[in-house]
Order: sequence, then C-alpha cells, then structure tokens
Amino acid sequence: MHLRFAMSFAALLTCFGSFAPAAADPITLKFSQFLGPTSFFQVDVVEPWAKELEAKTNGQVKVEIIDGTLPLGKVTEQAGNVKDGKVDIALGLRGAEGDRFPGTSVIELPFVVPDALSGSKAIWGLYKDGTIADEYKDYKLLALFVHNPGLIHTKDKRVVNLDDIKGLRLRAPNATIATALKYVGAEPVVLQVNDVMPAVKDGRVDGIVTNWGNPLPGFNDYMKFHTETKFYTSVFFIVMNKEKYAALPPDIRAAIDSISGDVWVAKFGPYWDKWDKPVRDGANAAGHEVITPDAATMAAWRAGLKPVADQYLDQLASKGFATAHAAYDRLSAKLQQ
Repeated sequence: MHLRFAMSFAALLTCFGSFAPAAADPITLKFSQFLGPTSFFQVDVVEPWAKELEAKTNGQVKVEIIDGTLPLGKVTEQAGNVKDGKVDIALGLRGAEGDRFPGTSVIELPFVVPDALSGSKAIWGLYKDGTIADEYKDYKLLALFVHNPGLIHTKDKRVVNLDDIKGLRLRAPNATIATALKYVGAEPVVLQVNDVMPAVKDGRVDGIVTNWGNPLPGFNDYMKFHTETKFYTSVFFIVMNKEKYAALPPDIRAAIDSISGDVWVAKFGPYWDKWDKPVRDGANAAGHEVITPDAATMAAWRAGLKPVADQYLDQLASKGFATAHAAYDRLSAKLQQ
C-alpha cells in the first residue's frame, strides 16, 4: 500500500513537473554606436560593457550591437533613435545631433578642457548637480565624456599665431567650434566623421580641427602640421530609452547602474590616451611638424577668442539655458586650476 502510494505520488510529481515554467528568455538590449565594427568605440567601450552586463545578470541580458555601417548607426540620429525606441542604448556625438543638448556644449568652447579624464568628470558633474540634467529628462543617461583636447592640423601651412588661420578652410566638428573659427577669420566647414577625409582628398578643406584619437583613415598621409593649441573638445553621450529602463526588473536596472555613471565616465581618460597614441606617434614621422606655441602666443589665442565664448554663452542663455555663463565659469575655474 505504501509502495503503491509512493509510486503514484512520484508519477504525479513527474506529471506536474512537465508543466513547470521554462526559464525566462534573455532580455535583449539593442546598443548602437556610430563608428565601424572594429572601431575603438565598439571594441573598447560597447563590447566590454555588454559582456560585463551579461556576466552581472547571469545571462539574463544579451546585448545586440549595432555599428555605424548599419542603418541605425548614423551619427546624426543616435539620440533620436533611442527616444523613438528604435534602439535601447546609443553612444552618440552631441555636435552631430543638431540643437540637441545645447547646454552641454559649454565645455566644447576653446581652451576649457586640459585632458579627457578631467573634462569627462567635469561635464558629468554638471549633469549630477542638475545644471544640465533637464536636457536629458527624456532619457536614462548612462555616461557623458569628452576627448583629449583637439588641435589644428593643416596640409600645407604652418599655424602658430591666431592670425595664421585667417582664410583657411578648416573642418569643424560642430557648430560651437565653427562659430569660433569664423569669428577669427577662418572658413569653417562642419563635417561629420565619414565626410572628413573625402573633403580633404577633394581639396575642399585646408585642414582639420580634431583630436589625435580620431578614426580618420589616412589622416597622417595628408595632415603635416599639427598645432597643439588644446583648442576644443567634443562631448559624447551614452543614453538609454527611459521607458525601456523603467520596465526592466530591479536587479537588471541595478546591474546597469553599477557599470555606468561615475564608473564608466572615469574610464574615458585612459581610453583616449590609448586611442590618441597611434595617430600622435604617426606625426613623429619625416615630413611632419608638431608645433607647440609658447605661453605668450597662447595668451594671445585665448584673448582673441574670449569674445566669441561670451557671445556663444549669451546665445545659449537667450535660448533657455539661463545659467550658461555660470556653468562656463565653473567649468573653467575647475579645469584650469
């Protein structure tokens, strides 16, 4: 009797066990970035973060990576794609997104940022203290970062003094820098990453305003003079769809938070130092000259461009970023110590 009961109970358990719910399917997050599949953004930033998130969630989350060669990888559409739910997370370039995130651009003005690490922490600090937080209210912001200071690279003309750039057709990375270049007599041409080298090869520009760690193929074959002015920086963002983030289980949100924010921002100083090295080393070759203006010359550069910074900040204030001047002054005081 007892044996028959035990056998029946075991059969019953087996029967119910066959209806036990299967393990939940992994959650897939689409993460886009605007450079190629072997670029430093994909290999050093997106892929390691994706692997870390998968490990922290014990495989509950998978990350599908979309690169700049695909339709959803356009540099001008990264934030828009996240907001529209076409992708879940995106790494984008602020200056390529038109008028989006205008207050963040205060750090892109000339001579503010001395290096990528301090600049990235400073712009992230403006978000954390609420100064620019409203610009990201439609997103879950995972990181803000900047590159090491950009400089002026030219094909044929040595640039030492501010007057030397008058009349030069110079690629500008964004409207902020285009405004500065135009003010001092250059002819800025705003071009995004994939359009720069074709413009150089076609003779449409005389030089490029960019950082050393750039993804421009054949850059050192054409640019021969490199003027170390610490002219500007560009801001990059990593944003997540706000609704997607809110709908995730608490433990997955916690895992995302643990590898984003302060932790992620702090990595971009070492990253840019690494990414700068190949191009900077290439400028040591014969036929190149790296020009470092002396202190007096740089003082003249700063004085010459100070009015354009004031005018730009006035415009930001008039368009709704009331604390533009205060934010700029705070950044300058912090970063130029």
